Amino acid sequence: MLLVITVEGKSLLSVVVILVGLVLYAVAYWGYAKWFDRRVIESDPKRPTPAHTYMDGVEFFPTNRYVLFGFQWKSIAALGPVLGPIVAIQWGWLPALLWILFGTIFIGWIHDYSAVVTSMRSEGASYGPITYELVSPRARTILVSYILFYLILILSTFTNVVAGTFKGFPVSPVPVLLTTIVGVLAGYMTYKYKVNIVYTTIIAIILMLLGIWGGIAFPVSVAPEIALDFWMFMTLLFCFVGAVVPIWVFIQPINYLSFYLVYFGIIGMIIGIFVGAPNFNQLPGPILAGPSGPLWPMMFVTIACGAISGWHSLIGSSVSSKQLDTEPDAVFVGGGSMLGEGILALVSLVTVAILAPATIKDLKLAGAAIFIYGGSTLLQNLGIPIDVGKAYASVMIIILAITIMHIALRISRLAMAELGGGIFRNVYLSAIIVCIVTYLVTSPHFGAPFGYIWGTFGGANQLLAGMALMIATLWLTREKRPTIYTAVPMFFMIGTTMAALLYLVSTGVTSYIADPTKIGAGIASAINLILLI
Repeated sequence: MLLVITVEGKSLLSVVVILVGLVLYAVAYWGYAKWFDRRVIESDPKRPTPAHTYMDGVEFFPTNRYVLFGFQWKSIAALGPVLGPIVAIQWGWLPALLWILFGTIFIGWIHDYSAVVTSMRSEGASYGPITYELVSPRARTILVSYILFYLILILSTFTNVVAGTFKGFPVSPVPVLLTTIVGVLAGYMTYKYKVNIVYTTIIAIILMLLGIWGGIAFPVSVAPEIALDFWMFMTLLFCFVGAVVPIWVFIQPINYLSFYLVYFGIIGMIIGIFVGAPNFNQLPGPILAGPSGPLWPMMFVTIACGAISGWHSLIGSSVSSKQLDTEPDAVFVGGGSMLGEGILALVSLVTVAILAPATIKDLKLAGAAIFIYGGSTLLQNLGIPIDVGKAYASVMIIILAITIMHIALRISRLAMAELGGGIFRNVYLSAIIVCIVTYLVTSPHFGAPFGYIWGTFGGANQLLAGMALMIATLWLTREKRPTIYTAVPMFFMIGTTMAALLYLVSTGVTSYIADPTKIGAGIASAINLILLI
């Protein structure tokens, strides 16, 4: 029987969940992570990092650890830690809670940190060259091909959510546009005109918060028949700009400032939890089989970014490793940001757990709308009007997704150039090609097959995480350092993901045979089979 502590008629379960998470994550960082960095990796503040050795002002440049932390956190915190716990509530909130907590503490942070360190100690190389060196040329080609396909999955899935949120919440376009403009200006003020980062940040935060009110005052609606296509185009245009201009001009300042916009919302929701102490209205579980399949392995790929995510290894090895000012910054940027993302996953779990199943069904809420509704309910405990709360939460959803997508497009064009060479090395052409492919597999006009395969995205994501842990284990072996801390998580993630993909293949084939009109199920099965191979 579940023990529920109450005070004056209020359930403290939501409060306990957040407090336990904060305490455990603090212990994991100041204990396990710091020990691993000091004793196993032996980080040296005097050893030059690639940011100094190869500084070019485009990819390699030393960055303040706090700026880089904000960039890293916002670059890894996407829709995964928000939508994953919401979808996983089908197995009960307790299994989801345990996976978020212990997955982050024993697997997630070390995955992210080791990705940063492996690249940093390999002269800032990304996974392609590292795999070439540690394994073989064929392994490099396979891995880069896999990454390119995986990135298209991310772009397609998130484009669908972002465009739908723009369409469903007309208050969101203006704040997102203002955040983009403020971010670009802040980048120039910081790097070109050397304005103090503190002053720039404060002014930028004020302008971004004013943008929320601007969105409420000036909502942007598009004719329903073209709305989804229009917002898909605008979303991909945003990503295209981020993929072709220097990082310091667009991606880094926007993601850095977006960190504050999103985390202020998270802090507000946490305070709303403490003030309102809302009840959990969902069953605790464990429910061994839900609509998406059995608890194991499916829950472990449904909650991806909230516990461990292969996407994080791409950010750490492709971008952040090239910007570390000193080696000890790696544990703060890589490990610390992952633990910070775990907090977002816990908040997301609370936003769905406090809603009654009947409420979700009657209001026809799903995915992002559940977070917006539940999050605005928590903010209402602080006296924030429900409309303002919904506007803020909708902007959070879009910012969480779109600030990942422009990095995904940037990395995908690099992968295409590495695989194809020749004309594909043209940054504009490769970015345009990926944008076109993303639109074709996302738009309803072409069947939108990727709209049905969140499980496939989760499977691809977690399998990449297992491979990232494998690369870290191989690197530690070469360096004659202990490997058990990465090898055990590696075997668990690869084994779990392979089981999940086998399940997805079987269910997809069965569904397609029963109803050949379910083209999405057939395509999903084919993709999962390719991932297995």
